[in-house]
Amino acid sequence: MRFLPLLIASLPLLSLAADKPAQNSDKTNNSTELIRTLYEGSNFKPYTDKAAWQKRATYLREQVLISAGLWPTPEKCPLNAVIHGRMDRDDYTVEKVYFESYPGFYVTGNLYRPKGKAGPFPAVLSPHGHWENGRLYEASDSEVKRQLAGGLENEPDAARYPLQARCANLARLGCIVFFYDMIGFADADPEHFPHRNTYRDLDSDLHGLSIFGLQTWDSIRSLDFLESLADVDKTRIAITGASGGGTQSFMMMAIDDRLACAAPVNMISAGEHQGGCVCENNSLLRIGTDNVELAATFAPKPFIHPTATGDWTKDYLEKGFPEIQATYKLFGAEANVETMRQTAPHNYNVHAREAVYNFFNKHLKLGHEGVITEAKFTPVKPADLHVWDAEHPRPKNAVDAAGLKKWWVEMTGRQIDGLKPTDAESLKQFRAVMEPAVRHMVATELPSAEDIIIESAGKSVKNGVVVREFKVRRKNDARSIPVTVCEPPNSTGVSLYISECPRASRFPQIEGAASMRMIHAGQTVVLADLYGIGDAIHPNTAAMESVEFLEGYNRTVLTERVHDILTLIPWSKTLADKRPLTLFAYGSMGPACILARSLSGEAVSATAIMSSFSDPKIDSAHLSELHLPHSLRYGGILHIAALCAPGELQLHASTTPPWLQASYDAAGVPKLIHIDKNLTPEDVFHRLQR
Repeated sequence: MRFLPLLIASLPLLSLAADKPAQNSDKTNNSTELIRTLYEGSNFKPYTDKAAWQKRATYLREQVLISAGLWPTPEKCPLNAVIHGRMDRDDYTVEKVYFESYPGFYVTGNLYRPKGKAGPFPAVLSPHGHWENGRLYEASDSEVKRQLAGGLENEPDAARYPLQARCANLARLGCIVFFYDMIGFADADPEHFPHRNTYRDLDSDLHGLSIFGLQTWDSIRSLDFLESLADVDKTRIAITGASGGGTQSFMMMAIDDRLACAAPVNMISAGEHQGGCVCENNSLLRIGTDNVELAATFAPKPFIHPTATGDWTKDYLEKGFPEIQATYKLFGAEANVETMRQTAPHNYNVHAREAVYNFFNKHLKLGHEGVITEAKFTPVKPADLHVWDAEHPRPKNAVDAAGLKKWWVEMTGRQIDGLKPTDAESLKQFRAVMEPAVRHMVATELPSAEDIIIESAGKSVKNGVVVREFKVRRKNDARSIPVTVCEPPNSTGVSLYISECPRASRFPQIEGAASMRMIHAGQTVVLADLYGIGDAIHPNTAAMESVEFLEGYNRTVLTERVHDILTLIPWSKTLADKRPLTLFAYGSMGPACILARSLSGEAVSATAIMSSFSDPKIDSAHLSELHLPHSLRYGGILHIAALCAPGELQLHASTTPPWLQASYDAAGVPKLIHIDKNLTPEDVFHRLQR
């Protein structure tokens, strides 16, 4: 599958890879080698400075939340939890649970509780992963024999019901366990929410709605549910799951501070495999990062990661664990992170379970002496674990996928409308939400001038104008940007001129061209071939079409261009010295320039957008030059453009967008936004001179 979002005010686009070690920057026609897939890590290197790592960890937490559509936090409805159908065992009980994570959207599962012990008890969230039928998994006779013969299980019941085995044994050890369904498994409405085939369309992704996001939200609400139980100790809550359940576990480790301890199993890898399901991938999720780094954000809290020789975690001890250990060392907490490797296929067998029992015993303070081994248990037949029955049918208010999407679009629309700036304080709140959102949507930021590498490629003089050629890139970028600088005598300022036309066609053949008009107005003009234009590297569309979850690991064409503009701004600022730097956009480059300007702070004196946004339309193709993942979650490009305040903005449009005017009014500079359907370069310069 592919995550295709589109638009910016309502526009879509293509995709490429992000920040990789410098390779051959002279290539100009193919970017295949730059495309990252789910089978590659990000080459995470541990930080040596604790403060720098903590800043990075905050950034990664934002990245996961924004990818999941959970920034800002969605409205939390009452859980309206129902617990029923208690089943007694000698030293624990099993109950059936359902509650609402969104209105009419239900989380289902089983609740295991210790029996004959005094609480409050530590609690464990237990996502199941991609076992057949999920929570209701029952191994076949042949699989039971294979597990027992291979020494992977010790008891027939545990071999047949390994997922139940861990819940039952954790309850016996003194933990309350909530074993909940992944979306589309068991009782979690597979008819209306098929796990791998829901919200895979472009429009859903533009609105930030996905199975990954819903499943992450279900985990958050499941933790809310555990905290609502009177017999749960809120200071001792852990999570454990394997495979896809392992992904759920370390995503929660990254975003929810309420967890005290964790045990993701057989999932974390420095390369080979980052997660192959829609519930483990989404646009923006792993651009510039990977599972190792995401798991490291849990430092200094304790976690263990059991691995196996028969899956993609086989090299974790050599690649992954040392980097996480080094991160924990920053906190003096190396003893809090552990691993174990066994000769086994991909599973969560008795040896991994026992490693987790002993780890939790230590860090959740369960109080058991000696080494814990798994006890025999009496399983519950899967048919008896179903949440829905005659007395507790699926509630009448249960929504289907279309109904939930309708609510989601309305709810997120209310959230963004509520951020409309009205004064200085509300403008500050607006920026606190929107700036991180834009930073992660474009997956880049403004570099320092010291991070820019310049290669001079020639100089000439034409009609008194000095023309210089350069290649410009960031230190860690694999490609450079071809640039032409045209400087007239007695230049009064610098204009970074962004257009979809190759720079060779913009100067100086046509006297009436915009670049010549800028030069005649006394401007030094910086012309650049952004990604996919002119002499720059061009996207390999055919290769990109074959990459699943492309936008989860790579920037789009639009955001690659934003990255290029942000690369050029600090360098152009040094050219300007104390003169003003103006950012000009023509034609389809308006969205890219607005996005770049929203993250450039005071580096740009003024921005002029010679693009019309009077009738924005949504494109249906994700490999489009206007594709911005999650853009509609934040209201589109004209809402994002409000981040340009208080910098001067001149916009080619027939009417003033209310959000834009409101932001400039709130910033106390209502006259620094100018809307004119006949805007020309001369108008811009004359206004700047005034």
